[in-house]
Amino acid sequence: MIFQIGQSDGRKFWCTNNIPNFDIEEVSNVKIGNFYKIGKTFGQKCLRQYFLIKQYLFYSDVGNFKNVKGYVRLDGVYLQFQRVNQEYQIYLRNNGFQIILCTDIDEQFQEWSQMLSQKCILTTFEKDYKIGSLIGNGTFSTVYECWNHEGELFAVKAITKCQSKQMKNNKQYELQLLSEINALREFNHENILKLHQVYENTEKLYLVTEYIDGYELISKQTSKIPYSSNELQSFVYQMLLAIHQIHSYNMMHRDIKPQNIILKNGQLNNPILIDFGLAVSTQIKDIPFPSCGSLGYSAPEILRFEETKKQYNGQCDIFSFGITLFTILFGYNPFKGYDQKQTIKRNADAYFEIPSSPYPTELCNLILLMTKKYPKDRITALQALTHPYFNIKFYMTIHLPMSILTKQQYEMSKNDKNINVHSSLEMDYQFGLNSQFLNPQNSPKNQKLRTSTINSNPQRKLTIPSLDQIDEFQLDVFEDSIETSHLEKLKMNQNHFYNQKNLFNSIL
Repeated sequence: MIFQIGQSDGRKFWCTNNIPNFDIEEVSNVKIGNFYKIGKTFGQKCLRQYFLIKQYLFYSDVGNFKNVKGYVRLDGVYLQFQRVNQEYQIYLRNNGFQIILCTDIDEQFQEWSQMLSQKCILTTFEKDYKIGSLIGNGTFSTVYECWNHEGELFAVKAITKCQSKQMKNNKQYELQLLSEINALREFNHENILKLHQVYENTEKLYLVTEYIDGYELISKQTSKIPYSSNELQSFVYQMLLAIHQIHSYNMMHRDIKPQNIILKNGQLNNPILIDFGLAVSTQIKDIPFPSCGSLGYSAPEILRFEETKKQYNGQCDIFSFGITLFTILFGYNPFKGYDQKQTIKRNADAYFEIPSSPYPTELCNLILLMTKKYPKDRITALQALTHPYFNIKFYMTIHLPMSILTKQQYEMSKNDKNINVHSSLEMDYQFGLNSQFLNPQNSPKNQKLRTSTINSNPQRKLTIPSLDQIDEFQLDVFEDSIETSHLEKLKMNQNHFYNQKNLFNSIL
């Protein structure tokens, strides 16, 4: 047990105090079973009653359901199975202590082993699954395709339990991993990534999830698919349902953004919310890593936490989804400034305006209600589900952006329909125009719209940033703008590019 991920008191297998409380609906889904427990001292068998509620296993004397004698949260409990003669044995290990539950009823064993496998840590990944092709790589993990014995396809995130200095010094990653496991095991929703099983051995930790055949919300693939207004309505509704379930479990995601939404089979009306590494309970007094999320999508109360020290709640997810919706509709992030400092300020101020567009006013109103600066003023997920936007009929084709632009690039594309924005990104970048189209003096106090203007200060020298000077946001935009037809797009718009170059030279 090198990488302990459970929550326990560190002294014994069962907890006997602070027994969790559940509402009527949760108790109605309880699963009850009678098992023989093998005594650790003399090996004798005694019949006990066990019952499962959510992630908790309780025990009591048989027939005395209300007299709970102990409980354990199963996230950190190790699970193994064995058959001895005609008897099935379930091994549960926690805090260095082990209990063995026995039954000779095949149906009961199959049912409980399946349920416990979805709640505990298993140790037989190599025996249970076959790894296939590589899907993706991360700093500490690798994602593969994998199949079980029945031929069902899953995805598995394999986390190497390295003892490197980096891992030892950065315990935050381990906390994020714990949050992701605990959160995903709580949910059962068609628009939330499904975690099936967790495995561990001496070298790695494996998270087996559903396999999603699809694309990120903003990608080259989805930008080529025309979607209907009905599909857009369904997308917003399904996402709000997922967020509502998260909040109903007293949890918050804290990192909703386009990159964390996958369109299953490329369908806009089938979104899957992923990456729960920053998810946390809203009932925790001291929230771990409170200043988190993604710049440009984080709620103001998260960005200002170090300043205010005020505990926030799930309304931060509503804000993030509102900005995500704005971004996919208009193709740019409303808070992106010429540098990180300006972006943080705009994001924290939560000031932006909806540009003129063919989208219905009800949709724009919903976005504004979701992105109010203060959490108490925002619409909740449940309230948003009854918004008039979902009752209107409008007909238009929706084209998702291929990449996220700056507002300057959006204004260019809006004012000149002959400009191919995705192609012009590289030329703007090459000529050093991107940062110069943004005036740092712009402010909602002295300007109604945060539009971009040319800084014509002759004393200011324009420099072309090197690749290592580009922030992550700009780099994503630049790389995503390149595709096979790029040269053709450059030729089509070469006159526009030369005009930009002349404009650039006149500023020098």
